[in-house]
Amino acid sequence: RDRSVSRGLGDVYKRQTQYIDIAKGISIICIVLLHFEDGLFPQQLNTFIGSFMISMFYIVAGWIDALHHEQRTLKELIKKRWRQLGIPYILWTIIILVFDCILWTLDYYDNYFIGREVYKTLTLRGIGTLWFLPALFSGEILWYIIRKKKSISIILITLALILVYQHFYYNIFDGRTDSSSKIIEAPFRTVSNVLSAWIGIATGYGFCRMRLSYPVLFNNKSKQICFGLLLCLIAYYTANYWPIPFLWGLLAPLLGPIGIILIIMAIEKWSILAYFDYWGRHSLILMVTHYSIIQVICEIINKTIYNEPHLTGYHALYFFIVTMIVEYFIAELIHRRMPFLLGKH
Repeated sequence: RDRSVSRGLGDVYKRQTQYIDIAKGISIICIVLLHFEDGLFPQQLNTFIGSFMISMFYIVAGWIDALHHEQRTLKELIKKRWRQLGIPYILWTIIILVFDCILWTLDYYDNYFIGREVYKTLTLRGIGTLWFLPALFSGEILWYIIRKKKSISIILITLALILVYQHFYYNIFDGRTDSSSKIIEAPFRTVSNVLSAWIGIATGYGFCRMRLSYPVLFNNKSKQICFGLLLCLIAYYTANYWPIPFLWGLLAPLLGPIGIILIIMAIEKWSILAYFDYWGRHSLILMVTHYSIIQVICEIINKTIYNEPHLTGYHALYFFIVTMIVEYFIAELIHRRMPFLLGKH
């Protein structure tokens, strides 16, 4: 009986927060698209998409935290997110490394590549898109600890320290592509990813709390759409034309996701958004499989058939469409038969 009640409450919560899954779905599809796309779309559009597609997940994590009414302990949070993010990181790292080793035996990869993948794993830099999982996990833990202090001063001091770290990190490592610099950079990149996640989570939490505290500002769909469009326009401008790159990193990745969420809140019942809702609920599967496995297979096929080393032009778009079709069957298989790969029982 308790399980039935819990399941019922969970269904109600999902219906009330469907817009969050739609926003996640839009972002994960944008990630896949930009990994394939090469020169088909205007650079300004790609820059704007690239500014929000990852930070959307940070914003959503803070947004969901603000919606929670129960008071979770730090231990409960760590246990839950370890299951949802930590275990998938380990399992999918093993799967991708096995896949890489198969290609290594076929001389597609060399010894350096395999060694680099192992090193990135150990430093939590992550293989391919897997870097996102420890960044979000650690960012949420750090945000929880700071938020429990209930002090705006501590939050602002933390933000200032993060900005100082990011400033020195990018000044030291930006533009360095030699092997020794990459080896040294990896753990510092991990920290940078965690701190970026913290900023996004804090922003999502703060804006959601403001929305809940001042509902009159967002009490109808017209206001949500207008305000959302305004934030998206500001994000587009700062992503492409803002003269100070440092502010680009603060404004575009934060305002864009919030603007998109507000717009989706107003139109979430549109039937066409069901596709994005599906991929929002299965975003982890698409995140961990498309880049280091499916896209690699596509590149091998492309090189074999068209004798091109990289996916470009319309070939890239064709492979993207095929990938999304294949990913549906992968998502259904994992969801129904292998949920343990997602940290589910």
